[in-house]
Amino acid sequence: MIDTQTCLSRHPHPSIDISKWQRTVDLMSQLFDSACGTIVQFRQQEFNAVVASLNEDNFLQQDSSWPWEMKSFCRTIIETGEGLYVKDAANEEKWKDADPVKDGPVRSYLGMPITWPDGSLFGTICVIDTKHSNYKSTQVELMEQFRDMINADLKMISDYEEIKALALTDEMTCVSNRRGLNVLAAQRIKDAKRFGLSIGIAYLDIDNLKALNDEHGHNAGDDCISTLAQAMKNCCRENDIIARLGGDEFVVMLLTDTHDHLQVLCQRLENEFHRLCSESDILSDSGISYGYCCRHGNHPISLDTLIEEADRSMYKHKKAKQPEQCDTEAH
Repeated sequence: MIDTQTCLSRHPHPSIDISKWQRTVDLMSQLFDSACGTIVQFRQQEFNAVVASLNEDNFLQQDSSWPWEMKSFCRTIIETGEGLYVKDAANEEKWKDADPVKDGPVRSYLGMPITWPDGSLFGTICVIDTKHSNYKSTQVELMEQFRDMINADLKMISDYEEIKALALTDEMTCVSNRRGLNVLAAQRIKDAKRFGLSIGIAYLDIDNLKALNDEHGHNAGDDCISTLAQAMKNCCRENDIIARLGGDEFVVMLLTDTHDHLQVLCQRLENEFHRLCSESDILSDSGISYGYCCRHGNHPISLDTLIEEADRSMYKHKKAKQPEQCDTEAH
C-alpha cells in the first residue's frame, strides 16, 4: 500500500528518479521563460515543493512549504481537481490580495493537478513567473504532457508497492508469506531487545485437512485454510505478524511481556476458528492444534529456532488430541 503522506523530497521512493523530476522542472522554466518550474506535493494539510527549477531568479526552493490555510493557486487546483492558468494575478480581483501576489513576486501561474493511480490528488506541476504571461494553447498542451509524465511516475510507485506486497504476501489468505515473515521478524526481534520485551511465536495447524480434501475436494480445504487466516485476523492485534508458512501451517509473531498471553491468544484463536467453521456444514467439524514458545529479547534469538520450538509444541498438542492418527500423519 502506498503511503501518500510520505514527503518525496526528503524520502524519495526507490522506483523513481527524483533527478529526472529536477531536469523536468528545469526544462519547464526554460521553455516557458518563467522564474519557476516546480512539482508540489500536498500532504498533511501543507504544500511542499518536491523539486524546484535551479535558475538563479527562482524565488522558490526545494522543500519550500506553505500551509493549506493560505490562499494559493495550488490550493485552488486541489479544491477543484482542474488545471489553472492566471495570466496577470496582480490585476485579477480574485488573486490580487493573495499572499504570493500581494506580499510576493508572483504575477503569472500555470498549473495542472498530479494524481495517484486511484485518482486521489498528489499535488501540482506548475510554472510560476514574476511577470504577466500570455501562453499559447500549445504551451498549455505541453504542460499537460509534463503532467502525464509525472502521473506515469506515480503509477510506477503504485506498481512497485503492489509487486512488493505480492512478493511478501500469501495470495490466497492475504497474510505474510515466509519471505514476508523473515522481513518483518527482523525488526520485531530488534524491538524486543530495545524495549526489554519477549518475542512470542504461536504455531497453528489444521487437524485432518487431508481427510477434508479427500472427502469434499481441495476447494473445501482452501476454504478451511482461509477461515483460519480470518480467525487470526479477527483475534490478533494490528502490530502482530500473521504469516502462512505453507499448506495449513500458520504462525503469529508478537511482542509480549508475559508467557500467559500466548496461551490466552491460542485459546481465543481456537474458539474463533470453531465459531467461523460452525457457519459451514462442511467445515463444522474442523479443528486446529497449536503450540507456542516465548524468549526474552535480551537473549540471542533466531526466528528459525523459535518456529521449530513452537512447531514441536504444536505437535505435542496434536498428538495429545489424536494419538491414534499422529503416527500416520505426514508432518
